[in-house]
Amino acid sequence: MQHLSVARPARAILLGSAGLLLSGCSLFQSSAPQAPLPASATLPDATISYTLTGQGSMPVVFQSDLGDGKDAWDSVLPLAEQQYRVLAYDRPGYGASRKTATPRDPCTIAAQQHAMLAQAGVKPPYVLVGHGMGGLYQYVYARLYPQEVAGLVLLDPTHPDHWRRMQSDAPTSAMAIKARRKLMFTSIETVEFDAQAQCLQHIDLKTPLRMPTMLLVRDKFGIEELGSVETLVRSQEKDWQRMTGAPAIERITGAGHYIQKDNPVIVNEAIKMVVKKK
Repeated sequence: MQHLSVARPARAILLGSAGLLLSGCSLFQSSAPQAPLPASATLPDATISYTLTGQGSMPVVFQSDLGDGKDAWDSVLPLAEQQYRVLAYDRPGYGASRKTATPRDPCTIAAQQHAMLAQAGVKPPYVLVGHGMGGLYQYVYARLYPQEVAGLVLLDPTHPDHWRRMQSDAPTSAMAIKARRKLMFTSIETVEFDAQAQCLQHIDLKTPLRMPTMLLVRDKFGIEELGSVETLVRSQEKDWQRMTGAPAIERITGAGHYIQKDNPVIVNEAIKMVVKKK
């Protein structure tokens, strides 16, 4: 197993897979950029805006973290679309996708992604890429539709038990997140945050996945996360390895929570490795 580790500086502020972190970015310029094809999928319970670009037979589907639209992948897509058919989208309530009254639990979000891909005419199997809460959503998709998934690339994914454990193991940080939820979250962020563990009692979290998986995690934590939060996140990284069956935990040197912005090249390398193993 090649170890993915390339140094790159990052900056971050509170919120993330550990809680929910926002971080700086670096742009990868493609030598032959392709203009996105804007489109929308009209589902019974939502209208979802997406872009579908790129070449190749392998579809790669990107899912963003809590609070992010598809533009969170802008540093990764120019290279990915040179090799794969790439779909990135805004969940309802983000970017160009209108809010919906449909529940925002991981199972509902996975089902909407399933319906959107079918309407977009993108046929499985897919490589699913997810960041933070989006990593949890992609993992649930792989549980619900395993026959449609060729592999997973998870970037600092939010653990199914993360929020419950944070409240007991890192109460000071949990109080800070509760304050941000009340004062700064949008309505859709609040609903998604509150629903992050709903429906998971129906998902098999014990049996490892039987598909190629790359688990990429951050190297850097914010000052406010050092100590109990970092300890919790590190322990849950090990559990993610068990849950997914990933061969290793790939710690990306110099990267914060937003690995795709701090090191977009390494994310594309991880996608390539999953495609080779499918």
